[in-house]
Amino acid sequence: DVRSKRIDLDKTVRAQAARQAELAKLEEALSLAETDLVALDEALETNARTLESYGDAMLAEQQAKTDDTRAALNDARDVLHDALRDFEISKQEQSRREARLQAIGDERVNLNNRCIRARERIVELDERGTKLDERIEDLKNRPAAIKKESEALLSQITEQEKARGEVSDKLAACEAELAETTKALRQAEAALAEVREARASAQATMDERRRALEEIGNYIREQFGMSPEELAAQAALSEEGMLDLDTLKAQKDKAVRDRDLIGPVNLRAEQEALELEQQLAGILAERNDLTEAINELRNGINTLNKEARERLNQAFNAVNEHFRDLFGRLFQGGKAHLALIESDDPLEAGLEIFAQPPGKVLQSLSLLSGGEQALTAVALIFAIFLTNPAPICVMDEVDAPLDDANVDRFCDLLDEFAERGETRFLLITHHRLTMARMDRLYGVTMAEKGVSQLVSVDLNQRFEFLEAAE
Repeated sequence: DVRSKRIDLDKTVRAQAARQAELAKLEEALSLAETDLVALDEALETNARTLESYGDAMLAEQQAKTDDTRAALNDARDVLHDALRDFEISKQEQSRREARLQAIGDERVNLNNRCIRARERIVELDERGTKLDERIEDLKNRPAAIKKESEALLSQITEQEKARGEVSDKLAACEAELAETTKALRQAEAALAEVREARASAQATMDERRRALEEIGNYIREQFGMSPEELAAQAALSEEGMLDLDTLKAQKDKAVRDRDLIGPVNLRAEQEALELEQQLAGILAERNDLTEAINELRNGINTLNKEARERLNQAFNAVNEHFRDLFGRLFQGGKAHLALIESDDPLEAGLEIFAQPPGKVLQSLSLLSGGEQALTAVALIFAIFLTNPAPICVMDEVDAPLDDANVDRFCDLLDEFAERGETRFLLITHHRLTMARMDRLYGVTMAEKGVSQLVSVDLNQRFEFLEAAE
């Protein structure tokens, strides 16, 4: 990563500074050697001039000194050549290091740009992950919401049934009350008719007796030439004596009894009957509305259950077909299928996985070995992704119970799904074969004691790194 590249760059800069210091020392030694060479040339010329003035002994002595000086000069020249060679080697090494520094700088810029793009990509993936989490949470809560709605509808149906029972009871009470009121009204009408008849009879009797009294008065006037009051005064008779008191008392008692038999007359009976009829009509309308609402709720529930069963059967059949195919590919043979158990209704049935690896009998998933269970579960997961692909899939140590051959087949299937581009796979693994087949590796290292650091390697660019290192 960028930090490790920065550390390598600092090390390279320090090494270059050391090389430059060593080069400065070599240049200084070369300058001193050149100065010594000039001095030796001058001494040689001086010795050559003075050679002529010396004798043979002096000449031999000077010749020996000259040979020593030449030997020293040759040694100095060898040292100079070595220093020049080392200087050229240092210059070439410095050129290579400068080129390497330039390449590291370019690579650092590229890494910075890739880090920026990676951060942007991470932000984008985080946003997509958040949206997907919200969508997943919504989808997870959807069955509960549907169940809650169904329970609410059932409770509402129960309440409506209870309300309908109460309305029916109230309707029955109102009908009974209406029947009693109608009966009382008829009795009152009959009593009223009798009273009216008795009143008419009494009125007729009174009119008849008034006419009879008038006839008697007229007869008295015609016969006696005086009024009945004058005749009664002359005869010394009271008015009560002239009347039949027993008959009048009997008539009075009979009229009182007839009145008591009639009872109190309800003058609002007809209006109350109309109000009861209106209430009864409203209750019947409410009962019809409740019945229609209950039927609509039941039809809605039946429609939802029917659609849910159809979708569940379609998804189950599609997943089962893909599961059969992927199981055969991963196990290189054998058979497997899914089955709904414990109920004929798909919404209430359970799910059982039956698998038959090559060379074994058909049995449920719980009776297989750990590696066979893991491989069967992988086949089921990928069958679900073929039916309804998800944008991200995280697998944690799914290859732990698998051997190398099964891991290789698992990675082949994973590569095939990754090439589709519909799902991004994140694998948590310690298996070397799985890590070698991935596009990018992420790990945690401890560059310094007590300091953890995230390290990522893009295996698709490993050849570019190798070429840059060469």
